[in-house]
Amino acid sequence: MTESQIQCLKDHVDKTVEIETVDSERLVAKVLAVFHDSDYDEHELFYELVSTNMIEAYKHLGEAGGYALDFDKIVSVQPHTNSGILAGS
Repeated sequence: MTESQIQCLKDHVDKTVEIETVDSERLVAKVLAVFHDSDYDEHELFYELVSTNMIEAYKHLGEAGGYALDFDKIVSVQPHTNSGILAGS
């Protein structure tokens, strides 16, 4: 991830973003926390799922308050514009 993408996540805590992952998942997520500590190499996003094109990947997890996603799994991130609701939400 680029520094601008990381900053986008940090700027959108308690707001929604659109994320694409290396697995071709496209999701809308409410950012709950951003863990970016270069001293300990901990880089992950903690989020609440709003919608996804891969809902089946979440079914085995049951109802959860949030999910974690490592930065190295994120291809792109941008503010959510409400312009396209993803299938499977």
